[in-house]
Amino acid sequence: MRRVAFPVLLLAALALAGCSQVAAIAPVGGNHLTEVRFATIDVLQQKGIALEAVPTCTRADDGAIACAGTTAAGEAVTATSPSTDPDSFTVSIGSQAVFTGSVSAVIDRAAGVAP
Repeated sequence: MRRVAFPVLLLAALALAGCSQVAAIAPVGGNHLTEVRFATIDVLQQKGIALEAVPTCTRADDGAIACAGTTAAGEAVTATSPSTDPDSFTVSIGSQAVFTGSVSAVIDRAAGVAP
């Protein structure tokens, strides 16, 4: 009985560990909303802008993405990406745009992929 129980328990433990690893990876998959959010955070970090509230994003019915957060100084952080051009986005602090460009270029640069 012991010889049978040990391998079964070992296989069950490995299977459960694998499931938790897959569950942890799943949210990282890139859809338009998550890519815009990650790119927004990357831009703010690259510019040295400290955050009080990390931007959270929503998708409009037409597919456009809008993100909102707060800087450590209390200023509003916004980011928008239109559904007509999902790779473009603009990050603003208050009413001033601090970045306009490509979502994928920002993510690639943060990952060390782009020059």
